[in-house]
Amino acid sequence: MKIRRGAPLPVRTLVGPVLFASALLVGATSCGTTDEASRQTLPPLETTTTTSTTTTTISRDRFYTVERGDILAVIAAKYEVTIESIVELNDLDNQDDIQAGQVLEIPENVRG
Repeated sequence: MKIRRGAPLPVRTLVGPVLFASALLVGATSCGTTDEASRQTLPPLETTTTTSTTTTTISRDRFYTVERGDILAVIAAKYEVTIESIVELNDLDNQDDIQAGQVLEIPENVRG
């Protein structure tokens, strides 16, 4: 079949190129792949949180309840601290004026 210049093309002559162009357009605009694994969603990320807790324990020996007849020198020697450190920590006016039942805070014994 011979086609003259300027004459309209028969429909069947246009079908092939139009279908090819359509397929090319669809192929160019579609994203992705046919690979099944690439279309699956990823599982949620698992995160780990680390926490730390600081626990302060107060030794039973940190406080002393004065008994009848106690003197500060004996209490200080028992806990291996100075009389002055007990007086200062407990804001005592007189080291000789302690009473039975009085609770004294004992300073930490810092050994070098």
